[in-house]
Amino acid sequence: MNETTTSEVFAASLRAAEDRLRAVGFSGRNAYAALCRDLAQRLKIPEHLWLDGPDAPPEAKLDRIPLTTELDLFGLTYERFFPEVFKAERGQYFTPRPLVELMADLAQIRPGDRVLDPTCGSGTFLVVAHGRGADVDGIEVDPELVALCRLNLALHGANPRSVEQADLFRLPAEGTWDVILANPPFSVRIDHPDALRRFSLAQGRARVASDTLFLQAAHDRLRPGGRLAVVLPRSILANESYSWLRQWVQARFVRRAIVSLPEGVFRPFGGTTARAAVLVLEKHPAPLEPWAVGVIEHPGYDPSRKNYRKTEQDDLTTLRINWKNGSLPTAPSHAYSWVPETILGESTIPDDVPVLALEEIAPLAPEQSFRPSDTGNTMFTEVDLADVDKRTGEVSGARLRAGTDFNGSKTPFTEGDLLFARMRPSLNNVVIAQRPHPDLPTQMCGSSEWVRLAPLHDRHFALVAARSSFVRNQLKSTGGQTRPRIKADDLPDLLIPDPGADNRKTIDRIVGAAMKARLDARRQLDAVAALYEQYGRGEIDERALSIALSKLS
Repeated sequence: MNETTTSEVFAASLRAAEDRLRAVGFSGRNAYAALCRDLAQRLKIPEHLWLDGPDAPPEAKLDRIPLTTELDLFGLTYERFFPEVFKAERGQYFTPRPLVELMADLAQIRPGDRVLDPTCGSGTFLVVAHGRGADVDGIEVDPELVALCRLNLALHGANPRSVEQADLFRLPAEGTWDVILANPPFSVRIDHPDALRRFSLAQGRARVASDTLFLQAAHDRLRPGGRLAVVLPRSILANESYSWLRQWVQARFVRRAIVSLPEGVFRPFGGTTARAAVLVLEKHPAPLEPWAVGVIEHPGYDPSRKNYRKTEQDDLTTLRINWKNGSLPTAPSHAYSWVPETILGESTIPDDVPVLALEEIAPLAPEQSFRPSDTGNTMFTEVDLADVDKRTGEVSGARLRAGTDFNGSKTPFTEGDLLFARMRPSLNNVVIAQRPHPDLPTQMCGSSEWVRLAPLHDRHFALVAARSSFVRNQLKSTGGQTRPRIKADDLPDLLIPDPGADNRKTIDRIVGAAMKARLDARRQLDAVAALYEQYGRGEIDERALSIALSKLS
């Protein structure tokens, strides 16, 4: 049985079990406790580790729920079917399995490692680490989640006794581990005096965010050279107000990897919509080395929806592959920034290569927009983002439209302008404005997402430079993962390698000639197709077709 089918069967059986429990008068926590106790008995978990609560009556028929080691979806399914039990009141939510696998990769878990998840929730981190041969331990404050984690571990052959019910922030640090894996509660206020007095990072304050104290709690539980992989709010890595905390971390750890996660990455799993990042550290003493950086935009599901929906693009899997084959980008050990987008946005041009600013060859044209509908029946050549050949930067299509046929504002441009798309810059929608057919109007316009650059000379070299990886690596996008945009004001300062005036002109001449040849060939192909259509419709006879074709050849 494949994973999807197994998951669907388990989910359906869980829904049916919950319905039967409610039918016999069990609801909320009592129904959840009865189900946990029944599953614990079936998995032969010692009775003193069961969740307190009532036992399910026989008529609930909980023995119909299939249990196989293929399952690791307890957290998601229990959260989905018992929402009154899991309300994320303590900042809790469930971590998607692909992200857990990535973090286990980045932490380099090996057989025999001692692994701790000090905020273990439903236990997915522990299940994954156990599957890689590690000895696992967990700490969890919520008794319902402790029961869930013990079930999950027992189902996968790990020791359910290894999960301790306790408050991490009030628990003395006893013992050390090789690896800590965790997705701790985000920004929960810690104000109990017993907790605060244990942490120097509390600095005598009456309340402190849990994110801050977690880093010290993890440090105190790692052996020298131990590894930490943790999900944290992006603000800790990016905001100037947390620079003191980053300095504290850098004095005690070395960075091994940082991966940015998209907005809403935990939304389908009952979690926060806040931006987050994966931080991987190694406790001193540890060698200073370049560290890996990555950005997840498409995690393999739609993070804009509350319900899980798988998508074709899967950056999580791609990043795991790149990590394993050593092809992830890296930052120098002394890098000041902790934000992958900033690091990846810095110039990748070596110091000994001469550079130009993009504006030196293609400055921004004045921003303009207009409403074609105000021009009456004026005819326009319309070129939008979908009309760009993304491999070459040519206009592959266009439309003839009257001004009255347009809705809203458009960007006006003329042939020879360099158009740079604001939206989804990774698609490399950069093009020289041109009419694909000479009969189209010279007045041109297109999407309001176009930014107009006006090359002063060597426009075909400017096209090559603007479409290069050096420019894409420096672009900073905003606006979420589904429709990221760049700001027009960021373009002028982008750096491009300068091959010298003579080489710029040679590149311009070669590319210009090649694009003219391609445009001429495309127009000829279009003309032949149009003549053939005319002949097939009976509009011209065979002799007229022959004469027209002779003129084209």
